[in-house]
Amino acid sequence: MYSKKRFYSFTLLIVFTVDLLATSGDVTLSWTSPVFPKLHSNDTSKNPLGRPITDDEDAWIGSLVTIGAMMGPLPAGFIAEKFGRKIGLLSLAIPHIVSLFSMAFAQSIYIFYLGRFLGGLSTGAGYTLLPMYIAEISDDSDRGKFSQTLNIFWAFGNFIPYAIGPYLSIQWFNIVLAIVPTTFFIVFLLLGPETPYYLVSVNKLKKAEKSLMSLRSLDEEGVKHELEHIKENLGKEETGHFKDIILNKGLRKALIICLVLVISQELSGFCAITFYLQTIFEAAGTEIASDVSALIVGFSIFLSSFFTPFLIDRLGRKVLTVTSCFGMVIALSTLGTFFYMQDFTDIQTDPVFWVPIFSLILYIFAFHFGICSIPWTLSSELFPSNVKGIAAPTITIACWLSSFLVTKFFNNMNSAMGKSGSFWFFAGCCLFTGVFSIFFVPETKGKSFNEIQDMLNGSDKIKSVSEKEAY
Repeated sequence: MYSKKRFYSFTLLIVFTVDLLATSGDVTLSWTSPVFPKLHSNDTSKNPLGRPITDDEDAWIGSLVTIGAMMGPLPAGFIAEKFGRKIGLLSLAIPHIVSLFSMAFAQSIYIFYLGRFLGGLSTGAGYTLLPMYIAEISDDSDRGKFSQTLNIFWAFGNFIPYAIGPYLSIQWFNIVLAIVPTTFFIVFLLLGPETPYYLVSVNKLKKAEKSLMSLRSLDEEGVKHELEHIKENLGKEETGHFKDIILNKGLRKALIICLVLVISQELSGFCAITFYLQTIFEAAGTEIASDVSALIVGFSIFLSSFFTPFLIDRLGRKVLTVTSCFGMVIALSTLGTFFYMQDFTDIQTDPVFWVPIFSLILYIFAFHFGICSIPWTLSSELFPSNVKGIAAPTITIACWLSSFLVTKFFNNMNSAMGKSGSFWFFAGCCLFTGVFSIFFVPETKGKSFNEIQDMLNGSDKIKSVSEKEAY
């Protein structure tokens, strides 16, 4: 018998180390919130450019990260398939480090453009490789909760800029942020194992066995069954192509589900809201200072991320996704109503000054309850290994293309529809996703990769782990 505690100790160390890269990725999303006020300032002690940025430069700084994120998944997928998941993840840390150090000493708007693009490059690639790596090193029964640790570290990355950004210069802000990807690179280089799935796929069976022994804290006999299961699973698969996804009923269904969820994730407005959070509070004109409000919401982002890892393998992916969507509908509708009252009626909003911060805290909790991370968990579960390298970049690119459009044109949406119209639009998208999830999102809780494929293709001959335990 092996010690479950020993198994968790090493595997969790690796998972948490990999999660540092997730933190670096989502730092890029909320990085703009404390930096924009400084770059718009005439105070040269705060603004390294020596002049306020224009609205167009503001839009490009906000959206260039999403352009980089759209481009990152393709080379990352190639590196992961050609050289391994470990090399792929290590290669993602370098653009993050270069990005943050370059922006720390930037005195030109073009250096900020470059830094934002490089940060986006690694962020987009990370959303492809991080769920893949964690899914492939995890046991079936623990895959859900381990994958959901990404949610905590993504949220922590969102929180850091709100917590320290308003109180540090742009230079020291970026230097402090650079510590995170640097720490990941050193620790993962020394300790991180390659995934057993990749090693078996390239016929390095002895190394795959050693990787499993390390991850499970077992001897050769202890990992024999799981190794055989991986070999059997991969033995059924031929080299995959995009047309295989389109022609196969189950894979086509998986792709549509994942695309709808990740696009809806962005159309819920999260990136636009986090990019412009401090600006939103300034527009609301509440009695609470905008930087304090942003800090409170940022802390809510971090706090709310802790619930899903404990619930995903209890309530399941589907329940959390549906609940998440309808919670966001309520929050965004309320926020839209506040701005409508403020901008288009004579009703005084001073007595309800707390509504924006309350609505955004509710929105953040609902977002992190499901739609934030479950689409990425599903993208790592619904596809067999031979097409993951194709499906994951496709899904990630769709996500970041949607994010680019939302963030680039968020100010235009506000001008054309009013802030109330923008938030009501986001609420409508969440309503659609909630209804879609009820009818089409599958429940993968406790199921092996083989069982998931059988389920997608309409087979009911294999019961889930939870169903087996019931008998």
